[in-house]
Amino acid sequence: MAWVGDRIVPRAEAMVPLDDFAVRYGAACFETMLVRNRAVFRLEAHLARLAYGLRGMGADPPSTEAVRTAIDATLRANGLVNASLRLEVSAGSGHTPDLDAVTSPLLTLTAGPLTLPPGPPRLRIVSVRLDEHRPLHQAKTANFLTYLLARREARHAGADDALLLNHAGEVAEAATSNVFILLRDILVTPDTDAGPISGITRAAVIEVARSLAIPVEERRVTLHDLGRADAVLLTNSIAGILPVAAVEGDRPASPELVDWRPSATPSRVVARLNAEYEALVAEECGIARRGGGA
Repeated sequence: MAWVGDRIVPRAEAMVPLDDFAVRYGAACFETMLVRNRAVFRLEAHLARLAYGLRGMGADPPSTEAVRTAIDATLRANGLVNASLRLEVSAGSGHTPDLDAVTSPLLTLTAGPLTLPPGPPRLRIVSVRLDEHRPLHQAKTANFLTYLLARREARHAGADDALLLNHAGEVAEAATSNVFILLRDILVTPDTDAGPISGITRAAVIEVARSLAIPVEERRVTLHDLGRADAVLLTNSIAGILPVAAVEGDRPASPELVDWRPSATPSRVVARLNAEYEALVAEECGIARRGGGA
């Protein structure tokens, strides 16, 4: 079952008008959200990023109340307590490529069970470059072709996901995740000026790290930095914190790095970070911890 417009419909029967700008031009914003215990983790942050992107397109974002109604109805209709949600809102519908002439932004929402990766992923540095100067680069838009091409290239090379560099040759992000590296117990992540979308989970991980007195640096990350890393981590809303098994590349795509593997000994920093992040999700989603308290 899916939410389309203002009602629940069977997912196989869900329809979006051909003139909707999400279909015609990819002019829509979306959010992928984690649900635990029927509660969305950091819903307000997701909706703030959604509103930023929609306003940049000249569209009015839906109200929080409207989104909550859609979420509750979709979870009930699918019988889900823990889930992955995908919320999308288009710029509207129209017959010409003119954002000022569109009407009726369309809200759609789908839900599915949580599916986690079977193990630590292998990344491939791909030839596809992320444009750090693209418009609305802090919005998650339906214009996703760059990431699709990057992921296809990585998978054709035998990897699980793509690691994208920007046009300056700096580490930006993975196809569906933000990237962190651990350099001698300092947690480093590419600055948003380098092109990555500022993920909701990325922000939560930075918050958790600082609460644990783990130094955090948001800065430009080079392939030289990556090559010296003790650990590489991916973060996204569904997987949380995901250690990387390997980063591979070739000379044209990554002249300073061909192959990376994590340090031989697991990092206590990563274990602490992951445990505290999971505790934060449980607390904010109202999941009772063992031994009592919520």
